[in-house]
Amino acid sequence: MVITKIEKQKKNKERYNISIDGEFAFGLYEDSLVKYGLRSGDELTSEKIKEMQEYDEFGYGKKVAYSFLAYKQRSKKELIKKLKLKKISDASIEKIVELLEKQKYLNDELFAGNFIEDKLNSRPIGKRLAKLKLSEKGIDKEVIEETLNKIYSEDKEAEYAERVLEKYVKKVKYKDAADKKNKCYRYLISKGFDFDTVKKVLSIGY
Repeated sequence: MVITKIEKQKKNKERYNISIDGEFAFGLYEDSLVKYGLRSGDELTSEKIKEMQEYDEFGYGKKVAYSFLAYKQRSKKELIKKLKLKKISDASIEKIVELLEKQKYLNDELFAGNFIEDKLNSRPIGKRLAKLKLSEKGIDKEVIEETLNKIYSEDKEAEYAERVLEKYVKKVKYKDAADKKNKCYRYLISKGFDFDTVKKVLSIGY
């Protein structure tokens, strides 16, 4: 198999079409083209083509991953989903994830803690809802439990619930005391606070 033409793509100037024996065979990014020093007239084997395509996909996947992580911290599940949307193979995704974990760009333990701390600093939520949100991010159960146990003590969760309630009572009108307590109860439960915490906070006199 002989390369008969190397042509820059019209829609993606960083990618090149490689023609073999007069017909289009595959595409490569410029980095891959330079690494393998490809020129018209070069002979290729099936094994060499496969090697180049794997290298090319891995390189492209890394660029996608670094760009995705540069915007904000992400969980492993979020990154994998992003790479799958870009049609990266499972084999390349596994290598990319392993590399980024070694480079400390990807760390679900750190992500989980920072994610919940950010939530608590803006709009506090209860431990139950925090657990659900971390689960949706694909965080392992053990990591979730360790993270939440560090952040949520019984007193702390009550403190967060009080902060939520202080804002809520200023915005809502009530018919009577019973109506007020009922609405406050339902609102705190909806924010992920457990029954004991809600009962404790409402007993203070809201």
